[in-house]
Amino acid sequence: MSEDKKILVSLDRIEEGIAVLITRDGHIWLLPAAYLPEGSGEGDVLDVILRKNPGETEKLAGSVHDLQQRLLDRTRERDEHPDR
Repeated sequence: MSEDKKILVSLDRIEEGIAVLITRDGHIWLLPAAYLPEGSGEGDVLDVILRKNPGETEKLAGSVHDLQQRLLDRTRERDEHPDR
């Protein structure tokens, strides 16, 4: 199983409900402030953990496949019955 990846970010500020996070290498991330841990404030350093989620990936792929199938069915229906 793959290892989780941890990224350190600092909370620069919160503007209009959006948290401005800065990574160690200077990238700026914008995130709804509601996702921050309770009590987070300007200057706090936060851990961001990245891990793959195979179950959600599979669900998303299934949803996309279902949508593609419905669109294909609608297109076929329209091609077979152009007067509808």
